[in-house]
Amino acid sequence: MSDVVPALLMLVLSAAIAFDTRSLSFWDDTTPGPAFLPVWLAAAGVVLFVLRLLEARRSPQAIAWPERAALVRIAVILGALAAVPLLSPVIGLVLALALFVTFLLLIVLRQPLWPSLATVAITAGLVYAIFVGWLGVPLPKGVFGV
Repeated sequence: MSDVVPALLMLVLSAAIAFDTRSLSFWDDTTPGPAFLPVWLAAAGVVLFVLRLLEARRSPQAIAWPERAALVRIAVILGALAAVPLLSPVIGLVLALALFVTFLLLIVLRQPLWPSLATVAITAGLVYAIFVGWLGVPLPKGVFGV
């Protein structure tokens, strides 16, 4: 049973992708159209769904629910992740992501300080360099202008 639920979620996601991109063209002249990748993702999802169901049928396993501490940890991480888009207009997306990664590494995962800060600096720097510098995406800047 534990393998059936993720398989069904994969099927629902694949169906949503296929449904949402049905009006887009698959091919434009000599290049792939905007529906090219979503169609292949949906097809891969269906294939993975079928394989997962076949595997679940061969060796059924009971659902192993996480303990209370793990559920609290998941809720804390989801709450922190939900705070990122709420903080982005105020302090900027790059800084909000940096705070999320800092919280995740130092508070939730209890990693050492200096490697965590290096990871945060590299992550924030790469997000800024790729999206703002290279791709020219206008990210929310917030009051600090970052």
